[in-house]
Amino acid sequence: MSFTFNPKEALLVPKDDLTPKDPHDRLFKRVMSDEANVRQFIKEFLPKDISSQIDLKEMKLIPTEKIKGYNKYYMDIAVECKISNTKGQLYFVFEHKSYPDPGVLLQILSYMTVTWDEQKKKNKPLIPIIPVVIYHGSSSWNVTTHFQGQFNSLNESIKPYIPEFNYVLVDLTQIPNEEIEQKAKATPFLMASLLLMKLVALHDIEGITKITVIISLSEEERIILILYLFYTLDVDQDTMQRIVKELGGEELMPSLAEKLIKQGEERGKIEGEKRGEIKGTIKGKQDLLLRLLRRKFGLSSSDEKMIHSVTDEVKLDAAAEAVLDAKSKDEVLEILQ
Repeated sequence: MSFTFNPKEALLVPKDDLTPKDPHDRLFKRVMSDEANVRQFIKEFLPKDISSQIDLKEMKLIPTEKIKGYNKYYMDIAVECKISNTKGQLYFVFEHKSYPDPGVLLQILSYMTVTWDEQKKKNKPLIPIIPVVIYHGSSSWNVTTHFQGQFNSLNESIKPYIPEFNYVLVDLTQIPNEEIEQKAKATPFLMASLLLMKLVALHDIEGITKITVIISLSEEERIILILYLFYTLDVDQDTMQRIVKELGGEELMPSLAEKLIKQGEERGKIEGEKRGEIKGTIKGKQDLLLRLLRRKFGLSSSDEKMIHSVTDEVKLDAAAEAVLDAKSKDEVLEILQ
């Protein structure tokens, strides 16, 4: 089963977009790489004085990986729009945050300057950019929303010489679940993803089990969201099984295990190619099993040493598949004996 986008699409998410490496960010990019979801978000979640001026039919995603100069920061999502009833254009840059980041304004400024620099190099007119920060952390967002707010004791005579801009803050934790459902009802995957991102941050287990729209999603989308839960929600095995069952994910377990194993294989192959080692695939399987066991049960140094010593791919695959249903790490480690 493949989870990559159509290669004809301009903005692609890597094949391992469901791995534990920053799962919040990867889910956000996966959802917002669909133009229908972005249109719905702009229409319903941004201030009306902005969204009402946008011709959403003319909107298109910008492949951010093609924008040069991002040695330190990378945009999550960038969108080009036309302003209604004019020939003017407008960019939105969407930045996702799962924690209050005091450096977000400098990050946004970096986006803006690099984008404008690229336009200037191509002798194109500069296009206005509206930054949007989408937040879903467990603590309150306490970062100023305008650039000059970062400076202490900035008197009125100096302000005209200091850059100034605001970003739109969409704090999911402050939006009632019912409002998110209403605003995103036309795009069920967007709705389910935003609700999960919010409720995982708030550790609202009962709220998560009530996101019944997940049951109606495609198998691919359900697997993406259940894997997101698996990697981000800190609960015991019984609770996770109950959540998966109530979200209609029990029948997906074989596909989930297959996906996890395949990710380990792909990561191992890539690493092996980089190092020129035949053992890349085995190491990928070992690393996957280590991550799964650490996430679910925790591991001692002797456990990890033992796993690193196993080179039987069949055993490593079987152990990774067994983690999902195992009640203890010993059940999994016995498979490697």
